[in-house]
Amino acid sequence: MSHCILLASALIGAAVGDEIRVGVASRDITPEGAIWLSGYSARDHASDGVAQRLVASAAAFDDGHDRFVVIALDNCEVSRKCSAPFLEEVQKKHGLPPDAVVIVSSHSHSAPCLEGVLEGMFAFEGVEKERVERYTNRLRADLVELVGAALADLRPASLARGEGTAGFAMNRRIYREDRVDFGENPIGPVDERVPVLRVTGPDGAIRAILFGYACHGTTIAGDDFYKVSGDYMAYAREHIEAVFPGAKALYLTGCGADTNPSPRGSLQFARQHGLELAGAVAGVLNRPLRPVVGPIRRAFERLELPLAPPPDRAKLVADADAKDKYVRNRARAWLALLDSGKPLPATVSFPTSVVRLGDELTFFFLGGEPVVDYALAIQSRFAADRPWTVGYAYEVPCYIPSQRILKEGGYEADSSLIYYGIYGPILGRAEEMILGKIAELVQKTRGK
Repeated sequence: MSHCILLASALIGAAVGDEIRVGVASRDITPEGAIWLSGYSARDHASDGVAQRLVASAAAFDDGHDRFVVIALDNCEVSRKCSAPFLEEVQKKHGLPPDAVVIVSSHSHSAPCLEGVLEGMFAFEGVEKERVERYTNRLRADLVELVGAALADLRPASLARGEGTAGFAMNRRIYREDRVDFGENPIGPVDERVPVLRVTGPDGAIRAILFGYACHGTTIAGDDFYKVSGDYMAYAREHIEAVFPGAKALYLTGCGADTNPSPRGSLQFARQHGLELAGAVAGVLNRPLRPVVGPIRRAFERLELPLAPPPDRAKLVADADAKDKYVRNRARAWLALLDSGKPLPATVSFPTSVVRLGDELTFFFLGGEPVVDYALAIQSRFAADRPWTVGYAYEVPCYIPSQRILKEGGYEADSSLIYYGIYGPILGRAEEMILGKIAELVQKTRGK
């Protein structure tokens, strides 16, 4: 009997020591007035209205020994250049190192352009440049305040996880005789999982709902839609918060860079997909969930993914006079580097981290636009670690193709790099570099 009492006491002590506190906050980040929308190069003027309010929400996790913050951002993406001033301010004001602040962009293609993001696609001047800079500075200030508000809200919490599915994600790579095109490939790989994390307070009330899906934010067409919108992801958030009053819903984008919503092309379909995704989340929350208990264990790494050898000056000079303005933008930027005596880029900087909450949930945060192969590989290799794969995390330097896609070619492997201002492609060994590094990070976060 005494042995049982001692064991019970030890277990109680462990639970208290590993108690998680969670803080939640959100801010409206809808732009004031017209601004150029990101994601699609086909647009030819700034926004002309707001179809949907945009939001940034944060969840801070603290176990008494370590803490980190996840920010769910209604925007296409952020770059390292864009996020660096914000992260520096957060470290100065709140003592959080950059690797402990995970910005996850929703990847909506109807959210404002940001300074230093997709510079090969958007080379603004004059009024448009001023609008983008003004909005970016306001967003940075809002996010610093948001992190502070989430940390100030830290309270004891109970966590539980579950998983559902949604079926509107469709692989977009279709194979012609001599090339890979965009389209709908019903037998192509997708990740239909809808992971959910519920955060409740001591009174049993739900305070936060984190949910994810691996699919591009491209329901709304790009050449004829000029309203600000968070696409299906934001509609899902709104539905969830309506069904669970008082809870903040945070969308964490999955690894779906080669996946599009189906059907797509209008705001109606964005609402439809948002409703389906919210229904999947509600279904999970209405079933028994697995408790998530234990300490926070984090490991972060920044990899340098190798690029193919850069073009010579003759190629850059030729591209600088190309008909395609995006090819011209890229070439002229690289010529400027050469002329200034700086080395041409030989790698792509790729951030990734593994964040474990006890033994029932492990977040795999991947930077860039990772294709679905990464989600499927992580789920297979690290199934025992209860994986939740998240893409578009920290920053987006470019697409992150798998070895399969690099061999097949197409947009995700090559031509997309034009808009990111990079000559490539990324070399095929990058996939094993990433998965190998992730394996090392997983090992660091496993219990002894």
